[in-house]
Amino acid sequence: MTLDPLWVSFLLKILVTAAVVIAAARTAERAGPFFGSLIACLPVSAGPSYVLLSLQASDGFIAQTALASAAMTAGAALFLAVYVVLAPRTGVAATLGSALGAWLVAAALIRQAQWTALSVAALNAVAYSLAFLAVPRLEHTQPISRSERRWFDLPLMAALVGLLVAGVVTLSAALGAALTGMAAVFPVTFSSLGVIVQSRLGGRVAAATMAGAIRAMPGFALGLLVLHELAVPAGAPLAMLAALAAMLAWSAGLILWRARRLRASRGL
Repeated sequence: MTLDPLWVSFLLKILVTAAVVIAAARTAERAGPFFGSLIACLPVSAGPSYVLLSLQASDGFIAQTALASAAMTAGAALFLAVYVVLAPRTGVAATLGSALGAWLVAAALIRQAQWTALSVAALNAVAYSLAFLAVPRLEHTQPISRSERRWFDLPLMAALVGLLVAGVVTLSAALGAALTGMAAVFPVTFSSLGVIVQSRLGGRVAAATMAGAIRAMPGFALGLLVLHELAVPAGAPLAMLAALAAMLAWSAGLILWRARRLRASRGL
């Protein structure tokens, strides 16, 4: 019995996505919210979706989908800001529901406009600057152990991420490039991570993790814009590698920035 390479890639994508969600939650628990947020901002659900889309869609479709995803990334700024503000004050359900409601409002507004690469870059710059200024500084928050931990918490939330990615790829032909791009960046990773971290470590640690993501997500938007610009002239595979490199470069810059701040605070 031979396996269809498309299905092998599909299943591998879901497994990798689930593993990254678990890794982000574990990292936030053990190494702190800063590194957990960096892992969460990797192209966990969007990346595998684009890899599979490239197997069945044209480079032009990939380019337009990436532009829609980059525009919708600005909506994540509102999701993250709401989560940061509410997580220390309310329960998991109220925090997540409010953050998702804010994202849906942003999605509805963003969908009404016709976007270009330049206008999307400006939109994200404004959105993340305002989000950064609006939330409290929580970068020094450290995890606090919680007693009640169920073995199925992490696998269950990770499975939700895989289901979203599966739905995006399956429905892409019917949705079209714009809606596919929006669906690909639906904040299911942040939702899953927020529920896990807030349930296991408390609202303040969850808020600190989302606050760190506000700094990291502009790199995600940058990578999507790189994919949009390079997909047609260079081809989707090379464009996706360049997009990943841009995202990783942004994360590396944040790590260096944090290291310098820590040295300065210690008088080194």
